[in-house]
Amino acid sequence: MKTTAAILLIVLVALSAFAEEQNRYADSLLHIVQTKRLTDLERAKLYADITESYCTHDMPNTLKYGTMGLEFALRCDDKTLIFRFYNYICSTYTYRCSYDTAKVYLDLQIAAAKASGNPKLVQKAYQAEGNLYARQGQFILAVESFLNILKHFDGDENSRDYILAHGNIGECYRRMGNPKRAVHYLERERMLAEQYGEPTGIGQSYRELGYVHLALDDADKALEYMLKVKPKVRGAPVNHADLCEALVKVYLMKRQYEEALACAAECKDAGEWLGDPYIHILTWNAYADIYRAQGRYAECRASALRAWNIDSVSLNAAPTSAFNIAFASAALGMTDEAAHFFKAYERMMKDRTDRNYHEALSQMEVMYDTGKKQLQIVSLEKEKRFYIIIGLSGSLILLLVFGLLFYRHRLNHKKRELAERKVKQLEQEKQIVAMIALLDGENAERTRLARDLHDSLGSMLSVIKLHLHGIKNTHLLTESDAVRFAKALKIFDEFMKELRRVAHNLMPESLSHCGIKTSLEDFCRSIPTANFQFFGKNLRLDSRLEVLIYRCTCELVNNAMKHAEATHINVQLTVDERLVSLSVQDDGKGFDPGSVAYGAGFANMHNRISAYNGKLNVYSSPGKGTEVSIEIELIP
Repeated sequence: MKTTAAILLIVLVALSAFAEEQNRYADSLLHIVQTKRLTDLERAKLYADITESYCTHDMPNTLKYGTMGLEFALRCDDKTLIFRFYNYICSTYTYRCSYDTAKVYLDLQIAAAKASGNPKLVQKAYQAEGNLYARQGQFILAVESFLNILKHFDGDENSRDYILAHGNIGECYRRMGNPKRAVHYLERERMLAEQYGEPTGIGQSYRELGYVHLALDDADKALEYMLKVKPKVRGAPVNHADLCEALVKVYLMKRQYEEALACAAECKDAGEWLGDPYIHILTWNAYADIYRAQGRYAECRASALRAWNIDSVSLNAAPTSAFNIAFASAALGMTDEAAHFFKAYERMMKDRTDRNYHEALSQMEVMYDTGKKQLQIVSLEKEKRFYIIIGLSGSLILLLVFGLLFYRHRLNHKKRELAERKVKQLEQEKQIVAMIALLDGENAERTRLARDLHDSLGSMLSVIKLHLHGIKNTHLLTESDAVRFAKALKIFDEFMKELRRVAHNLMPESLSHCGIKTSLEDFCRSIPTANFQFFGKNLRLDSRLEVLIYRCTCELVNNAMKHAEATHINVQLTVDERLVSLSVQDDGKGFDPGSVAYGAGFANMHNRISAYNGKLNVYSSPGKGTEVSIEIELIP
């Protein structure tokens, strides 16, 4: 008993020291959270570290701070942190045997892992799923979950989850009564753990190999493996409790009851430390086994009843409790109770056998259906390939035929388009030739009229004026006649001036001698409200084009004065080697270009510009003036 007390004291001191250190670390992080201004992401990261520091020994605080941290992680939508909190909360509910709630958080954990796109998190999620199923005794489902970790193997053999998955699969096979299959995975785990220095994997493989040899009734070998790993799991209460429960069975095989009781006490202490009902069940069943072996039936019955009262449903632990109660009751002469629990034990063992049988049968059916479907898939794949080849060949032939028809259609369409384009081009050229001929005729006629007015009629009027001045200088006129004669001379001067203006407008001499820039300067100078600006190079253009620009300017300025009632007119001409641009702006009353009816002068101007492939644009709105721009590209 002294030895047992000493061992318990050492365990208590070790667990207390570990917990105290973790609590100090958590308190320091909590102080930061409570005193500093932090972002949601920073708070979530700190709460993750706080929760992790509690998760090995303090389930209430794990749940408390895990729930608080989850709120901040969801706010900042950090998939990795969200996964961590779901993992902590799921593990807590698993160890509390609240399996339905644990399953809810497990599903959220798996979804978060997949959403993160991180294969490591996916492996951890399947690790948690396997742990949940294993705790419930659903070992076939647990094996499937752990195998999913191996399926998501990313080539990193030293990954902790990858190494531990082998041990977890081995443990499930051991619990299902298949120790030989268990050894295969456990030896693989031990080899990887020793190769990459993974202490948890080393400890798990030694512990489970001890369990396997226990199942094979090799107590000495089982004890050798378990004692190797026992000092390493003292800081992990869950693993420590499992190992102590197994050591109870080893010491019972060796009839070393004091050592068995010491291990049961360690298991009980770990269960109380964690508040884990599952470990309490293991503990009281371990005590019941020891007392039964010692013939202490009253204590055996009491311990088994405590385990039964915690869980009388689970097919993983309840049958052991029922058997011990029945055995102890029979030894104590409590025949009715013994009969009742023997029936309960028989029923649960049958249910467990049926469950394992049906699970195995279901797995065999799945494998059979999978194999059958695989054969069907192979057959269908061959048939599918055949039809694909036929379909592709037919499709290629149809595509070739349609391609030829489409090519022929496009060729005919292009021929029609080319013919239509040539007809339009010929019609356009015909219109241009006609317009140019019209412009040439109009310019020639204007030149002739201007010359006749200036040379013939102007000369005659000049002679008449000389004669009139001669008459004015005679003394035959009375004073009143002289006054009237002076007025007549003044009117005659104005008539000659107007005649010169008309002749100039018909065909300004400056246009033929000096070019469009000088002609427009003279024209705008004669109008008080007009202002002329020139940009570019003072190049001589084609005579027809210069006349066209001049006439367009006269028409637009006249419209601005006559219709727009403008007080200011701005004429801008830009000339370079490739483009001629004319812009006439006014501050008149403006109009709506979409609703106004243009006069014959504007339409005539538009047609002449079109003959040179030019563009005419009108920008105006009521009350905001008008701008008319003309652009004509020069052909090299």
